[in-house]
Amino acid sequence: MIFVQTFKGYEDKTLELDDTVNSWIKEHSVNVVDIKTVLAHEVDGRAGSGDLLYTVLYKADGPI
Repeated sequence: MIFVQTFKGYEDKTLELDDTVNSWIKEHSVNVVDIKTVLAHEVDGRAGSGDLLYTVLYKADGPI
């Protein structure tokens, strides 16, 4: 069955988000089907950077 795992980070800290996603994949020996990304950026936001979302589609017997 295909399941979804979503990770959230910041567009100016992509290395941290990449490390989190890669560590999760390695830790759980996940069979990745696809990874989608989206950037949500609030115009004139206080943070000065947007949210970066990674959606990992993976194959498993049950959700992890």
